Amino acid sequence: MKKQQTCPPPVRRAALYIRVSTEEQAKQGFSIPAQREDLEEYARTNGYAIAGVFIDEGKSARKKYTARPAFMEMMEKVKAGEIDVILFIKLDRWFRNIADYYEVQKILDAHNVAWKTTQEHYDTETTNGRLYINIRLSVAQDESDRDSDRIKFVFQNKVSRGEAIFGNPPLGLKVEDRHIVHDPETAPVVQEIFRHYEAHRSISRTVREVGEQFGRILWLDSTRRMLANPLYKGVYRDNPAYCEPLIPPEEFDHIQKLLKERSIRHNQTGRIYLFSGLLICSVCGRKMSGRYCTTKRKANNWEYYLYRCPTALQYHRCPHRKEINEEKLEAWLLEHIRSELEKYQMQWEYTASAPATPKVDRAAILRKLEKLKQLYIDDYITLEDYQADYKKYHEKLDAEQSEPKRPDFDHLHACLNADFQTSYSSMTQIQRRDFWHEIVKEIRLNEENEPQIIFSL
Repeated sequence: MKKQQTCPPPVRRAALYIRVSTEEQAKQGFSIPAQREDLEEYARTNGYAIAGVFIDEGKSARKKYTARPAFMEMMEKVKAGEIDVILFIKLDRWFRNIADYYEVQKILDAHNVAWKTTQEHYDTETTNGRLYINIRLSVAQDESDRDSDRIKFVFQNKVSRGEAIFGNPPLGLKVEDRHIVHDPETAPVVQEIFRHYEAHRSISRTVREVGEQFGRILWLDSTRRMLANPLYKGVYRDNPAYCEPLIPPEEFDHIQKLLKERSIRHNQTGRIYLFSGLLICSVCGRKMSGRYCTTKRKANNWEYYLYRCPTALQYHRCPHRKEINEEKLEAWLLEHIRSELEKYQMQWEYTASAPATPKVDRAAILRKLEKLKQLYIDDYITLEDYQADYKKYHEKLDAEQSEPKRPDFDHLHACLNADFQTSYSSMTQIQRRDFWHEIVKEIRLNEENEPQIIFSL
């Protein structure tokens, strides 16, 4: 009788996952070489084929797992069916956040991918095993939260005393005796950058001319961040007097107002669109684009500036297909802008006078979350109920909002005084454009091009 041959079981493909946070890199047993050696030895001993090594260096398990590049690359291979099991040394290398753990576990279960730790034993097949994992993750998350609270407390105290909590301050500043002070060598560069931008309102020109003046290479992005960095006016986090201002606060605040103005596209034709960046399609939310056209009537050429929704024009995905004429919109605004401001102010006052939404009792919600965790650990509620309530409580924590800032209505009324149309008629096109950008934040247009004005704060 012919002996029946049996096929050996297929070799399981293992992904080796390694994670170290910055403070753990120097610890014995948590270094990348130590973890890799341990995982490779475990894979060889247990007959796994190594399908890839995924290393997240300097990544905390407290952060959302989507912030770990190597982890996300590994998950893509899981979804592609290229991995059968994931190996890591300890559970805290995997997660310290319960919500993230269950979110990823659903993906692993959907693709029949298991995971194992080389230095700890877990059983995911039984209820007791899953309960044990949940307890360990809860303890790890609690320890991590406590460490984070201690670190935040230390940093808050340092900031309140004006002590530096970073070693590389921006250009123009330096650390001296644990405090931020002016750097006499580079402070004049920063001061000139602010003065030059305030005078010319062009970051590219500022970068070019100030760079030439001081013989330095400046970059657009870094200069843009410098102009918006409140540390230059002495403010850091919650301390308004963190250090001596390099830029006077009133000058810095004026620069922020200039930066918030809508950027205007410059073109080679020199045409000026009064409402470029201000018009918003209220249907799809896109900024409306301008175009120039001419029409010849008898011996005269008529010029038009029109605005239209780009989503409707290019992709045909928005029903807002009507164009609006700039001259007609300008005339409507001149006639109605003051009455629209009065309505806007009345609506704001009415909304602000409504009963304030009670502030969230964060301490009470945190206590409920702790009780919820205990109920799940004691097996009184299901995983689905736990996740639903967990999400609900965190949404309440995230929903707390600060009181709205009152707009500067006096400034707006001053700009729109009884004689503003007289002065407006004598303005150049550039001055008219700047006028609208100063008082108007957005003009939303519906399908019928009916305007809704949102004024600048």
